[in-house]
Order: sequence, then structure tokens, then C-alpha cells
Amino acid sequence: MDIIRRCLGGLFAMLGAYYCVLSALTLVRLPSVTTRWIQRSGDPDFKYDYGMFMLFIAVGVVLVGLFGGSTMVKGVAAARGNRTSWLSLAIAAPILHWFWFLYRSIGNGILDRAAQASAQGIDGLRFGVICIAYLVMWILMRQRNSAPRRVNGGMARMTADA
Repeated sequence: MDIIRRCLGGLFAMLGAYYCVLSALTLVRLPSVTTRWIQRSGDPDFKYDYGMFMLFIAVGVVLVGLFGGSTMVKGVAAARGNRTSWLSLAIAAPILHWFWFLYRSIGNGILDRAAQASAQGIDGLRFGVICIAYLVMWILMRQRNSAPRRVNGGMARMTADA
């Protein structure tokens, strides 16, 4: 079981790094990203709320970056064999990915209905798998080792963070 935790920790560390890089690149290109999203939404009134949408996108990007940084730190710790609590990330993942899903769905407004449905299905599946993976990691990190270990000459069971 420990090898599974370590491997998943390494994968989550890479996922966290991806989220951090994606956030940084999006922040650097925030005005063009906002303009492109407004154009792709297909709503002609969105251009009048450019500043508000830019603020919403910036806040979302910062949250994704913080989430990615936390994922990277906890992933590295898990890869090293350290036990950390993944509960906060398991709770935050569906919330954050729900808003990310909405952002991507609105940004696919220029696509025809079949292409929109396909893009939404792919995004929904990807985000669902990621959220389930965070839940699985939380469950794996909560499980106690069944083998006792020696502590100061005595026997004690290992405990895990909640």
C-alpha cells in the first residue's frame, strides 16, 4: 500500500506543478485570455463587463495556483512516504473544478451544439476523474498501517492524520 501512496504522491506532485505553471502563464496573459474568453462566449454584452470578468478570471487563476501549490507540496510529502492530510484538497477539488468547468463551458460558446456537448463531456469526465483521485488519495492517506512498529523499545500502532 505504501508504494501506491508514493506513486500517487509523485503523480499529484506533477499535477500540482502543472496547475502552478498553468496559473502563472494565465496571469501573465490575463488581458488576452479575458478578451478571448469573452469572444468565445458568443455573448455580445459580455464585452461591457470586461473588468469584472478579468477580476473573476484572475481570482480563479490564483485559487488554482494555490491549489496546485498545496497539491505539489502534499504530493512530494506523500512520495517521500510522509503522511499528510488530504481532506482540505479533497473538499476543495470539486468546488474549484466546478467553477473551472463552468468557465470552460461558457468559453466554448462559439462551437456548434455537438462540439459543445463533446467538449463538456470530455471536461466533465476529466474533472470528475481528478476529483475522485483526490478523494482516493485522502482515503489512502487516512488508512493505518496494520503492522506494528517499534517506538522507544515498545510496540505501538502507527497513526495517520485525519
